[in-house]
Amino acid sequence: MRRWVAITGLFIAGVSSCGDDEKKEETTADRGLYETTGAECSAAADCFPDVEVQGDALCLDRVRDGYCTHECTSDDECCAVDGECTGNTAQVCAPFESTGGMLCFLSCEKATREATATKYDDDNAFCQGEVSPQFICRSSGGGSNNRKICVPGDCGVGAACLTDDDCPGDLDCLDGFDGGYCGTEGCEGDDDCSNGSVCVVNGKRNVCMKQCSADSECTFCRSGDAHCTDDVEYVESGGGPSVCVVD
Repeated sequence: MRRWVAITGLFIAGVSSCGDDEKKEETTADRGLYETTGAECSAAADCFPDVEVQGDALCLDRVRDGYCTHECTSDDECCAVDGECTGNTAQVCAPFESTGGMLCFLSCEKATREATATKYDDDNAFCQGEVSPQFICRSSGGGSNNRKICVPGDCGVGAACLTDDDCPGDLDCLDGFDGGYCGTEGCEGDDDCSNGSVCVVNGKRNVCMKQCSADSECTFCRSGDAHCTDDVEYVESGGGPSVCVVD
């Protein structure tokens, strides 16, 4: 009988930080994964319910909304069982931060990116396009054996929203943007904005908008309706950096 295990980490997976399922469909879009590696979970029993994967199934709760995975010793043990993987993204066996052991993750390594028909501008764009708008490409950590993997990131300034409750911290859900925009209204300068955002003029109001250097930073936690530009009116003289605006 398979032994179920859950990794206890820095974040307890459960209710989505971007609202309930109905709201998520209207804003950030679903993660697009079902009963496979990377799927949302709150316990190991949520993962691979109909498949006897190699190694113990785990719900990794060090990332937002959990991450279904299982133990492994090599890449060959990921997607080794029929029905285990429903997507086309290759997987790698890697450590993760200080959890110990090796786990299967969706890959965003160079060989994986180059094997896709679509060519992406950067690693994050690859994870968003091939996995979910809520995913980023990052190092797995865990020492010299670290790999580049697709995992969910933390939504923040610039994320889509319906109400203030969909935005983290003290950010507001700004109206006047298609799909909403997590930010701050009424800023008088950049010092009034949270880290990673600057004060710009939007219509007849000043709002804090997310800084960026690539479009993939703007489509993160959105549905692909935003881009990175410096063609805006900055409140403080000198302008820049570029910010995420909704198309």
